[in-house]
Amino acid sequence: MAKAFKVPRNREEIMAWIDGIPLYKGDQTQDLSFKSREEIRSAQDANLVQQMERLEKQSPYYREKFKEWGIDPKSIRTIDDLEKVPVTSKADYMKDRGESFKLDMDFAKIMEYILYEITYTTGTTTGLPSRFYNTTYDMFMQTWMFRIGCKVCYLEPDDILMNLFPFHFIPHIGYYKTVHFASAVGMTLCWGFTGAPLPGFPHNIHRSMQQAIEDIEKKRVNALSGIASYIRRLIMAAEEQGRDFSRINKIQALGEAVPKGMRDDMRRRLQKMGAGDVFISNAFGFTEGQTAFQECAELGGAHCGTPQLYYFEAVDEQGKRKPDGEPGLLCITHLDRRGTCLLRYLVGDIVAITNEPCPICGRNDQRIVTTVGSTYGTRTSELMKVKGTLINPETMRDAVANTPGVIEYQFVVTKEKADDPYSMDLLILKVGADEGADKAKLEAELKDKVKRAVELTPKVVFVPFTEIFNPGQTLKATRIVDQRPKE
Repeated sequence: MAKAFKVPRNREEIMAWIDGIPLYKGDQTQDLSFKSREEIRSAQDANLVQQMERLEKQSPYYREKFKEWGIDPKSIRTIDDLEKVPVTSKADYMKDRGESFKLDMDFAKIMEYILYEITYTTGTTTGLPSRFYNTTYDMFMQTWMFRIGCKVCYLEPDDILMNLFPFHFIPHIGYYKTVHFASAVGMTLCWGFTGAPLPGFPHNIHRSMQQAIEDIEKKRVNALSGIASYIRRLIMAAEEQGRDFSRINKIQALGEAVPKGMRDDMRRRLQKMGAGDVFISNAFGFTEGQTAFQECAELGGAHCGTPQLYYFEAVDEQGKRKPDGEPGLLCITHLDRRGTCLLRYLVGDIVAITNEPCPICGRNDQRIVTTVGSTYGTRTSELMKVKGTLINPETMRDAVANTPGVIEYQFVVTKEKADDPYSMDLLILKVGADEGADKAKLEAELKDKVKRAVELTPKVVFVPFTEIFNPGQTLKATRIVDQRPKE
């Protein structure tokens, strides 16, 4: 059974918590994130040199690109040398569904290269899945990475965790990596086993949200992991039923941005069901990282955790590195992999990165830091022009999500005249409001907040909240819909 938990608030409390867990205390001498920045950089440089050798000899994609770029891989000796290398785009990766990014077998080290797992990513208008390969070495290293990640966000061996990620017909990382990180530290794992049916499959194998709620109460679950909007809706349903969720004290709310207002809403509802201190981590995950990078403090930034495995950059369109804390395109380099290997790969998000020590826990690893509302980056594909103004939808989302009385919301960009593609753009804000909310007051507040955020005033329309997000039909809430006709 999970013991009582109080969220650590500073370095002294965090170190005391680590010292109280034998597994983590024993790891400290090998946890690079707590080492000096000089030690971290030395390990990164050493791993990069070896990774460049592997790419030159074993990567079908980069072997040819080095020739095309006129780059000698042996000249890339340090992290700072990476700026000499052009960036790799998602379109490059998707051309052959990721096949040319998988390293060729090294028969001298065959045990490291045994194919262990394949996950999938999508990222083009076709939506066709591309493979991401993990070898035995990668899976063993991920186990260490997950152990460090769990330590960052206060998950521990005594926790009883409910996996609320959907069991989907495409094996994305959320479901399977929850299994892996729970196993890495020896947690007790329970299963929601929700998900969408496989078209044409004759049997109903999935379980319902209601069954998950009952299991959380019955099995004394204290930690939840899943898509943020699904977890919130489950908490809302449990609150309506008067469930005992007093043991819940840790939530991995993933897959989408979770601003402060959404966290406070979930925490308030849990406390009505008897919960005490609750830590909600909005860890930032993506397939190419094979993990979710964890927060040590809410909105405190997503820790790399294992800097010997990854190097992050925020870059401009030409691949030039941005200064610390300045937003740019997220670029990731794998420093120690054997399966799918990426070099200066553009993930598709706009983020800010800091190399400064964390003011909360004192770790010296890189962090993806909060720019607007949450640690999650803004998808480059989400940037849009409305009425001639380029807007970042994340600023709109943050403004609305932090408004009391809003249960669900969705922005719709359309035309003032549906049958006239040349008419003015119209920004509609659909709102599922709390039952007791003063709608006139709420409408005025939302209009003011959105206008201040993006200099556009939306038309507010109140609708049933299930019209915006129905967990039985979609994996997560869609916050921005562009219904304008394509030119």
